[in-house]
Amino acid sequence: MKWFNFSLRTKLIIYFILVIVIPIIFYIVFFNVLSLYINNNNVIIEVDTILERFEERISANIGEIDNYSNFKSSIDDLLITYGGNLQIINPENDLIVFNSENSEQEMFNYNNLNINSITNTDYFTYLNEIDTPEGEYVYSLVLNVNMMFQGVQGKIIKYVVVGVIISIILLVFLVYYFSRIISRQILIPLEELNEATKNIADGNLDYAIDYCGDNELGRFCEAFETMRLKLKKSLEKQAVYENNRKELIASISHDLKTPITSIQGYVEGLIDGVYKDEETYNKYLTIIKDKSIRLNHLIDDLFYFSKLELDKLEVNKKEYNSRKIFEEILTSYKLEFDQIKQKLIIEKPIPNVKINIDKHRIDQVFDNIIKNAREFMDEDGTVKVSFDVEDNYLVVYIVDDGVGIKEEDQKSIFEKFYRGEKSRNRQFGGTGLGLAICKEIIEAHNGEIGVNSKPMKGSTFYFKLPIID
Repeated sequence: MKWFNFSLRTKLIIYFILVIVIPIIFYIVFFNVLSLYINNNNVIIEVDTILERFEERISANIGEIDNYSNFKSSIDDLLITYGGNLQIINPENDLIVFNSENSEQEMFNYNNLNINSITNTDYFTYLNEIDTPEGEYVYSLVLNVNMMFQGVQGKIIKYVVVGVIISIILLVFLVYYFSRIISRQILIPLEELNEATKNIADGNLDYAIDYCGDNELGRFCEAFETMRLKLKKSLEKQAVYENNRKELIASISHDLKTPITSIQGYVEGLIDGVYKDEETYNKYLTIIKDKSIRLNHLIDDLFYFSKLELDKLEVNKKEYNSRKIFEEILTSYKLEFDQIKQKLIIEKPIPNVKINIDKHRIDQVFDNIIKNAREFMDEDGTVKVSFDVEDNYLVVYIVDDGVGIKEEDQKSIFEKFYRGEKSRNRQFGGTGLGLAICKEIIEAHNGEIGVNSKPMKGSTFYFKLPIID
C-alpha cells in the first residue's frame, strides 16, 4: 500500500510514533557504538589488566622483598595510581613479609583470608598466590575503586551528555520536519478553505482552491471546489434567468400594448363608421380577431409560465389508443391549414399502440410546435407530421421547410425565455416560453423532446412518449 493512501489519522499516529522511536533507536545505537569505541581505544582499563600489572611488577621485583625500601619503590607508582595497599605473606610461617603501609613484619593467619572478596563498595580486595624462584608467596591487594577508574567517569558523562544533546537535536528536527508535513497536509489546506469561504461569502466565486492532495482534506477541497463551480454556474444561470425575466416583462409589455392599441384603433373606427363597404367592415373584424388570438396566446404563455414557476403544471394522464387520439387532435389543425396557403401533411397510418397521456397537454405541444413552424415558414410552406415506434416509444416527428435554427441555438431553445432570434420573436410576438412548456409537458409524460435543424433547410422537432405494454 502506498504511503499517500493512508488516512490523515493513520499518518498522524505514525508521525508521533516516529518522533518517539527514532531518538530512542539513535540513543541505543549511539551507546553501542560508544561501547565499541571505549573498548577498542582502552578508555576503560579492565580490572584484570590492573591485577596483571601488579602481578608482573611483584614477580619482577620479588628478589628485593627483604629490602623494604627498594621493593616498595618498585611498586609505589601503581599503589599511588590506584590508591592501593599491598601485603605479601610467606605461607610457610604465616608472616607478613611486606606491608606497603607498615614496614614491620606481623603474624598473619593465612587460612582466614577470603580470596577475591569485596569488603565494601569503595575498595576492591584481591588475594592470590605467586610462585617465584625465591619461593611461594601470597599477596593481598586492596585498591580504591574510585581511583581505579579515575577519569573514566568524566569521559562517560561527557559521551552521555553528547548523546543526549544529539538526541534532543534529532527530536527537535523530527518535530520540525513532521510539523512541516502536517502543516502542508492539514493547516495550509484549512487556510485555503478559510480564505475561500471568506471570498465566497463576499461574493467572489472566482477564488479557486489550489490544494489537491490525495487525502481526506484533498477530497474535501475537491468537493468544495465542485460546490463553488456549481454555485457560480447556478448564480450565473440565475443572473441570466433574471435578465431574461426582465426582457420578458419588457417584451410582453410591448407585445400586449401593440395588439391592444390596434384593436382599440379598429374598434374606434368601426364605432365612428369609417368603413364604407362590407369588405372593409369584414377586414376590420378579421384584424381584430387575429390580434385577439395573439393576445390570447401571450396570456396563455404567461399562465403556463406561472404554473411552471410554482411547479403546479397539472398533467392528468389517461390511457388512449394512439391512432384514434392523434387523428382527433390533428383534425382541428388540418381544418385550420385548409383555410390558408400553408400545407399540413399527416402521414398515415398512425401506429396503433396504447399510450398514457394528457390529451390537452399533448395538444398544447402540437400547438406550440406547429405555431412556431407556421411563423417561420413562407406563405406556401409545408408542415409534415409523421409517427414511428422505436424501443417501446411512440415517436412523433413534426417537420417544416422554414428558415431553420442555428446550431448554437438548438441546445438552448427549450430553456425558459430563450429567444435565439429576438428580432424575429418580437416580430411574431414570441415570449421564449412555448418550447420550454413543451419540454416540461413531455418530461412529465416520462418522454423526451428534441430538434434537428439546419439554417435555411427547415427543422425537425420530435418527441417520444412511452408505450404501455
